[in-house]
Amino acid sequence: MRLRVWTILWIALSAPFAPAAADARPANAGASVALIDVHVHPMRSARRGASVSAMLRAMDEFRVELGILLPPPFPPGHPGAYGRSALEPIARAHPDRFAFVAGGESLNPMIHRTLPDKVTPDIVAEFRREAEAIARAGAAGFGELTAEHFSFSHVAAGPSNHPYESTAPDHPLLLALADVAAEHGMPIDLHMEAVPRDMPFPEGRPRGRNPETLKENISGLERLLARNRNARVVWAHAGWDLTGERTVPLMRALLARHSNLYMSVKLDSRGPQKTSALMPSGAVRPDWLEMLGEFPDRFMVGSDQFHDSGDQRLARARAFADALPADLARRVGRDNAFRVYRLNRPAK
Repeated sequence: MRLRVWTILWIALSAPFAPAAADARPANAGASVALIDVHVHPMRSARRGASVSAMLRAMDEFRVELGILLPPPFPPGHPGAYGRSALEPIARAHPDRFAFVAGGESLNPMIHRTLPDKVTPDIVAEFRREAEAIARAGAAGFGELTAEHFSFSHVAAGPSNHPYESTAPDHPLLLALADVAAEHGMPIDLHMEAVPRDMPFPEGRPRGRNPETLKENISGLERLLARNRNARVVWAHAGWDLTGERTVPLMRALLARHSNLYMSVKLDSRGPQKTSALMPSGAVRPDWLEMLGEFPDRFMVGSDQFHDSGDQRLARARAFADALPADLARRVGRDNAFRVYRLNRPAK
């Protein structure tokens, strides 16, 4: 496994030296930047997980200074759910290497078990109490939450541990969370496949527990962003998109309209590459480079690495940062995280 990961990394890092990319930028311009990875999962389930020492070894290998740990967006009653109680002790024991985000294990199930038109004042009060508890615990943000999450498990495989989840991005509880997030200076980490119009479920994607059709959700995202301009929303997984609709033109339009929208970049060679930030050569796509240059303070690295499942995504995150011009690599790879998340800056 280690040899395979090194092979992937060698290919990703070597490709920018190709003549087609060499004229566009200095090779490995971002290689000196120690990364802050804003979207890291220590494990898929509380039933198994990587040790802290194993996570630190992987972080050291790929020059990740700090990882922000967070639970996946668990649905109600999901077996093996974990969150604040598991992640807070890790961050407190290693404050120079880890921070944590919480709510995927508590806030997300509350959102998805309550239809938007069934939200009562008592439910909002309960939800806010949990959000306030997360803030008091010292979390860097709220998440991972989801408004549209595809399942990767086929029905024939039996009960799935990777569920389909969907709700309105402007669900009343998400709107309430925007106010709490603004009060505490904490971002909301949101997983949402881009659906700019009602559409059939994309062909060639796993169908397991997924629906036949998808409902438009971009307008709801914009209403969430408009709720409280002091609430920062991090739309996770830019560059790895399962509808093929999270395009550079869409992202640029939303970033231009909403100053409180941020994005974390994910790369995975095993997924769809249509909207990836990297070309097969390993160079950054020109349209991506233009977008990053236009909005240099709005993007971060968020590998979405599950540390109990190897380190392929971490290798790709490193390759992405290394492929950026030096100033962009510093902002996207490190500095923006301090502006967006509730983090303590290291002593100089």
